[in-house]
Amino acid sequence: MTADGDAATVHRRLYVWGARCLYMGAALELSSHRNALAVLCAGLDAPFEAAIGPVEPEGGYQTRRTLLIAPGTPHHLRAGDTWMAFLYLDGQGSDYPRLLASELGSAQSAAPAMEDAYLAALRRLRNGTPWHAARAEITATLGLAAPERTHEGVAAAVRMLRNNPAGKHALADLASQAGLSSSRFLHLFKETTGVPLRRYRLWMRMGAAARAMAKGASLTEAALGAGFGSSAHFSAAFRDMFGHAPSGLGRAPLRIEEDVQRPANTDERAS
Repeated sequence: MTADGDAATVHRRLYVWGARCLYMGAALELSSHRNALAVLCAGLDAPFEAAIGPVEPEGGYQTRRTLLIAPGTPHHLRAGDTWMAFLYLDGQGSDYPRLLASELGSAQSAAPAMEDAYLAALRRLRNGTPWHAARAEITATLGLAAPERTHEGVAAAVRMLRNNPAGKHALADLASQAGLSSSRFLHLFKETTGVPLRRYRLWMRMGAAARAMAKGASLTEAALGAGFGSSAHFSAAFRDMFGHAPSGLGRAPLRIEEDVQRPANTDERAS
């Protein structure tokens, strides 16, 4: 994905890798909301305040440098004009349980060493570290999942979904092309991507629509071009995942980068 705009002037950035995305920039100033994804919040330059639980919080804010919020949890953040980072992870995948079990998953203030390492990686990314290098550092720092070996047929299916997100890509066809039974294909696909096939397909379509809107496409054009049945379908799916409408994607310069991580080892044998 090509970055849009100059790095020095774009103050909203979206980095995508597989079924994960990292937003960096000014706080989104959202009202109390919930989303279907887990989100790791981080204040790059200053702590932020967060209230967890009530739909319309009137108090109970805690000051944090990072905070992991579980899928479906009502929350409200106050961060002013400082830079924030929101790492969105699919609740149906393997990343969230790993992060929940880490030091950053603590309900109390997280361990300073792990926080420091993560915040330092984010600042380096903001200050010019290439995304592919920052992605590797963030993945290692947070202990996110990475497949040790990928079946070649599954890797081909992943490329197909990424390159043509609007396609139908029926399970039977994908499994047949991979030389696997449907059940075996689904198992290996989740091992490879970290999320079920249906969720990965949705992530690819979300990314395609976001890219289109960031380049000036209308909500309807972006939705239909990415394979959604209508703009309403896209809006509802986006709001469910991220907790807010997608209309803000095209309002101000948004730099979007995607660096596809190719597995180091590939098992070409049918399983």
